[in-house]
Amino acid sequence: MGEACSLGWRVRLRCSFGPRDAMKRIRECDFRCGLDLQTLVCTRGAAMPLSLLPDRLKCPRCGSRRVSLIYEPPSERARAMG
Repeated sequence: MGEACSLGWRVRLRCSFGPRDAMKRIRECDFRCGLDLQTLVCTRGAAMPLSLLPDRLKCPRCGSRRVSLIYEPPSERARAMG
């Protein structure tokens, strides 16, 4: 995670709690936000693999542990500048 942070990657969280809970129909959670990699490195450690991150997060709106992460590498322009 430390390497991704230093290279300028961005991580976005999306709640995946769907319109059904078992057989009951519920309102779908549509929460989305960007995660701050610097804070995650400070709290989880630079050596933590990004692949383990989804297992440690939950949606702040509905409390579901069903979250999806979108990893965005730095753009070509950002790589050329930095």
